[in-house]
Amino acid sequence: MKAYAKGAKDGYRDKKEKNGKEHARLDKAHADHKAKQQDPKKDNPKGTTVTGPSGQKVVIAPPDEGDDGVSTDVKPLLVKEIDANTLTLGTEGARGSISRKELRNFKQYERKLEAKENHLIKVADACKLLEAAAEDEAKDCQQLADQAKTVEGGEKLAAKLTKLADAATGQATEAAELHKRAKRAAEMCKVVLTNIGTRYAPLYKAVVDSDETKPAELRFYNDKGSYAPAA
Repeated sequence: MKAYAKGAKDGYRDKKEKNGKEHARLDKAHADHKAKQQDPKKDNPKGTTVTGPSGQKVVIAPPDEGDDGVSTDVKPLLVKEIDANTLTLGTEGARGSISRKELRNFKQYERKLEAKENHLIKVADACKLLEAAAEDEAKDCQQLADQAKTVEGGEKLAAKLTKLADAATGQATEAAELHKRAKRAAEMCKVVLTNIGTRYAPLYKAVVDSDETKPAELRFYNDKGSYAPAA
């Protein structure tokens, strides 16, 4: 009997300690939640500000999850000399030279990336419109379903309308996710374009200012046209 009483007492003490730990955990969670509400700025980072080649400031929204791995600490390349075929660089840690042809190809890539950014912005805007339209459709279907339930024999129609409302809600959710991804991708394009502009602007300028630059090559950099070798 004494052993039973001792066991019951120990069990009660263990349960009490366990409950005490659980209460402490809940109290801490409540305190953390309250602190977060009092200081919402902690969960609302402003994003990353990068500086373009012309001194313009570009603010990039922070990623939703993890690190995207794209650096914004980019230094411009320096040109020591330039001739008809090659640019000799003077930046420590960078390659020694780059050909004019390679630089033109890189400029072409930059323009394609810019076009991709513009396309992604349009996709994001379209997805936002689709999200709003799907939400409206879901709301209308649900209202009609509620009305059908009040009519005798309208149960089947109400069920079909409810399914349509659920499908529209799913479409709205999917459109919202696509909008989020497209917007983020466009922002990443902007970061890369800003980095490219900062790093390679001195090289482009060196080519444009060079006395050995041919007219067709000059038009390529100034007019965004397709490069065609001079005759």
